[in-house]
Amino acid sequence: MALIEVEKHEVEEQKPEPVRVRGLPFFPHFLLREVVVMCLIAGGLIMLASIYPAGLLKPADPFDTPSPIYPEWYFLYVFGFLKFWTWNIGPIPAKMIGVTLPMVLWYGLLILVPFIDRNPSSDIRKRKVAVALGVIALIGILYFTYFSIVHH
Repeated sequence: MALIEVEKHEVEEQKPEPVRVRGLPFFPHFLLREVVVMCLIAGGLIMLASIYPAGLLKPADPFDTPSPIYPEWYFLYVFGFLKFWTWNIGPIPAKMIGVTLPMVLWYGLLILVPFIDRNPSSDIRKRKVAVALGVIALIGILYFTYFSIVHH
């Protein structure tokens, strides 16, 4: 009986106040702002390319090796470590060590960082191990990139 009585009486529910969301809605405001910035950057690049056009170089010659030869910018640190490492380790030649060691160390460090630093905080001041490893890796990459350019 009590259940029937409860159903008969209507309980007034309080209407929740609308939640105020800060920021811009994605469409059209945020998207329009991004499109305007993209058009400004593209227009600036087109203007600079038309004011300062790139000069034509000599025709490509497959039998002429340019000097000096550099790898792409993202492999310059490997090239620098290859120039830096000149010691053979047993039967392993120095060139093989110079190419594989920085790649194995860098990608191994990237794979191991979540296991080394298990701090759940996203605050950079509380992630001292991850920040230290990142700074050490960045300094090493910058040094060997500089070394590769200077000692070509």
